[in-house]
Amino acid sequence: MNSTPFSQELQARIAKYDLLSHPFYKAWSAGELSRDDLREYACQYYHHVAAFPTYLAQFAVRLEDSELRQAVLANMADEKGLRAGETPHVELWLDFAEGMGAGRDLRGHQPVAEIRDLIAFFHHIASEGTPEEALAAFYAYESQIPRLAGEKARGLRDMYAVDEKACRYFALHTTADIYHAQVWRQQLDRRVEADPGTTEKALDAAEAAAKALWRALDGIEAMRLAPTT
Repeated sequence: MNSTPFSQELQARIAKYDLLSHPFYKAWSAGELSRDDLREYACQYYHHVAAFPTYLAQFAVRLEDSELRQAVLANMADEKGLRAGETPHVELWLDFAEGMGAGRDLRGHQPVAEIRDLIAFFHHIASEGTPEEALAAFYAYESQIPRLAGEKARGLRDMYAVDEKACRYFALHTTADIYHAQVWRQQLDRRVEADPGTTEKALDAAEAAAKALWRALDGIEAMRLAPTT
């Protein structure tokens, strides 16, 4: 990864909302969540996981046929499991949800406001943001996933004795999103270098994405800590 001023500022903006530092994920790593907590998390975050391919489709349809468009479509193919022998990522997520005691049909589940806001943010940035803004937002998300997925998988195995089927989503994303994040950065760096005037909007979009992801966890954590009646 290069160490230009843009790169340093981009990483600093994202690090302000480093998801591994969120209280909910700290509780996960420490084994402090109940199965009910994990099940509700799986149901809540399902909505974002299920929507992710649509964000990519909204972005791709706006792009001319180019290396960038092909990269977006390749990422979408990965998410949808379109290649032989692959499984749609949302199905892997549902394996996790099922392992936590949820059903596989979560379409009727009602997400909290912060999850709805997260989904609305990515729909907006993908369909109306500049290419640089969309790339920065996707990078802010997928660059954090490998560390998050690795720690979640460790916690599930070590703290909650979860079977491998329920861990498959996280095991896959420990490595898959390293490549995806690299692609987003390469494309973003290239465009910002060609047009430095796009720098601030890209940085703002990355920070906004990281903040939306953090706030989504705030909503889930608030549910966990709410007094029971």
